[in-house]
Amino acid sequence: MKWLIWVVVVLAGSAQAQADAGMPEATKPMFDGVQTPWGPGRKSSGELFHSAASSLTEAPFRWSWNQLSLGVGAQYFSRGEARDNADFATGKPDLSIGFEQRARLSVRASAFDRVGLLIELQDVRVWGSEPSTTTLVADAALHQGFVDVKATSFLDLRVGRQELSYGEERLVGALDWAQTARAFDGIFARLTASPSVTIDAFGMLLRPKAALIADSGGARFQTSGSYFTGLYARGRWAGIGADLYALGLLEDPSTAASGFLPNNNTLTIGARALTTVSHLALVGEGAFQTGTAAHATVLAGAFAGKATWVFPVAASPYVMAEVSGASGDGNSSDSTNSTFNQLFPTGHTHLGYMDFVGWQNVVAVRGSIGLRPGKVHVWLDVHHFSAWSPKDAWYAANGSVFIAADPLRTNANRGTELDLSATLSLWANLSAAGGFGLFLPERGAWASAGSTIGRGSSAATWGFISLRAQL
Repeated sequence: MKWLIWVVVVLAGSAQAQADAGMPEATKPMFDGVQTPWGPGRKSSGELFHSAASSLTEAPFRWSWNQLSLGVGAQYFSRGEARDNADFATGKPDLSIGFEQRARLSVRASAFDRVGLLIELQDVRVWGSEPSTTTLVADAALHQGFVDVKATSFLDLRVGRQELSYGEERLVGALDWAQTARAFDGIFARLTASPSVTIDAFGMLLRPKAALIADSGGARFQTSGSYFTGLYARGRWAGIGADLYALGLLEDPSTAASGFLPNNNTLTIGARALTTVSHLALVGEGAFQTGTAAHATVLAGAFAGKATWVFPVAASPYVMAEVSGASGDGNSSDSTNSTFNQLFPTGHTHLGYMDFVGWQNVVAVRGSIGLRPGKVHVWLDVHHFSAWSPKDAWYAANGSVFIAADPLRTNANRGTELDLSATLSLWANLSAAGGFGLFLPERGAWASAGSTIGRGSSAATWGFISLRAQL
């Protein structure tokens, strides 16, 4: 029965997780339209930053009067997933099947090319989660809500709840694969130094002082809390690009519910470069972390490099090779913490769509082949994963511990994942996608001799189908 379910999933279609090229301006659905890795969407952050203060041209669902403009947008994103043997142990049945959806409604307005606002509401729910067909549970919330101010021709300000997206979203991303997605509360500024160079600065409040969460009295304004700050410089010239960044994660002990924990203050300094030569595209990134975490000194790093060759023939077949890694801590008893912190990534895109692996304590090699006949994109990814330090934990895509640290472990090999994926662009505003994944863990799944830490060694399977529409 389980394999019949997988056959149905595969026949229904396979997953889209590499971004398609942006659509031409004339076919963009609504304001700030893009093709996201999972279908049509809208993005106004990072390299695709669009100030809401800029006037909208007239089009369906967009109106303008003199120097005022108004636009309305909507999105629907539904996905069904099936996962089996997530613990690699066949003795514990854990087949899970479920459907979830996201519905968004957004309004964007601008005045005099100086000020604009975006309000984006979303409702996220699992199918069948309501108590009954006549009883509704409110799951709606504000995903984004901000004001943009164009202070000068070269300075843009954004205040409020907003998405952040940088590079390939290895460290900072909107996590659009998750139905809830990710947004931050804070202040953002962009300096456009030239048509080719921009510099961003931001400060985001992640969590206030723990005592303030339930406080309705006069102690609402204090300086403690958890913050995410950053400077990100970007240069783009003909066929060449370069990024430099510094990201600060400041976690005050008052933000922990239990209180009195040590400060965790981490600085991430990194660079990213990209170039295109004929049919070859190259991307590389490296990051270094320092600071303090749980009274230990942080010294960690990470890297990624990718090369893609597109053959100049019909259907645009391509091959891609990638290697990436992030340090782990081989000695938890000393005063140095060498485990890289992946911060706030869209991890689903890079280290396997089954989300078993994050950019922490890992060395990964990836090979891909694919083609794009017409409106279809089909590709196969093969990943092999090892640990940077076998004694450190195995971290999942969301940063959680999948298998705990073990000082006795010596085998660094984790396993191999295969992902068969496809996406079909039905129209500019609608796409369907789906995928099948198979994870073959290392024998014993990372258990040490004489240790009970680890999991089974049987294969895990996963698949999904999705439909996404954007207006």
